[in-house]
Amino acid sequence: MTSLYLYAIVRRRPARLPARGLHGRPLIVSRAGGASVIAERIDEAAEPTPRALAGHDRVVKRIAAATSGVLPFRFGTRVAGTSALRDLLAPAEEAVARALARVDGCVQYTLRVYGEAAPAPVSANEGPGARWLGARLRARRAPEIAPLAAATAAFVRASRAERHDRPPLVASVYHLVPRDAARAYRAALARSSRALERVEVMTTGPFPPYAFAELA
Repeated sequence: MTSLYLYAIVRRRPARLPARGLHGRPLIVSRAGGASVIAERIDEAAEPTPRALAGHDRVVKRIAAATSGVLPFRFGTRVAGTSALRDLLAPAEEAVARALARVDGCVQYTLRVYGEAAPAPVSANEGPGARWLGARLRARRAPEIAPLAAATAAFVRASRAERHDRPPLVASVYHLVPRDAARAYRAALARSSRALERVEVMTTGPFPPYAFAELA
């Protein structure tokens, strides 16, 4: 059965699209959720091999290079057809508009934080609910790189952090950076990284803003 393999929601329809998608077929543009969705009609989805994952990312990067705002779909996302796509995104039209405005003109940099994790604050006066909320908040922060975050804040439109329980990897931090601020961001990042204690940061990017594509 033919289905639609989804690559990205875009704010503006690109003037030029990649010639073909991961599965070797022409890309199409459908309207859904108040935006344009770039997809490929397929009969069978590719298996998640390293080659296929890289191919999907390559198509998304080419789409992102051709337009100013893009919300990438993860590998393997597909729907039954255009009607199903509209049903999927129609309830999220406002969220789509907000997310596209947030990523407009931006790229993502990913920071992997390695080293010694900062100790979690302890308070004897906290009840179970407060401890649960505190743990939830700490899971979204990377205090180990606070000086770096402060030094790059002027060039970062949005940020996200995930903590890891895989020593020596402490956390992953995602920065959404306007394209025209990328050079200044990288310079501030290099300066502030040298001043960090107990951790080291490995930076990769720029990427399409995968970490900022959630519509919730």
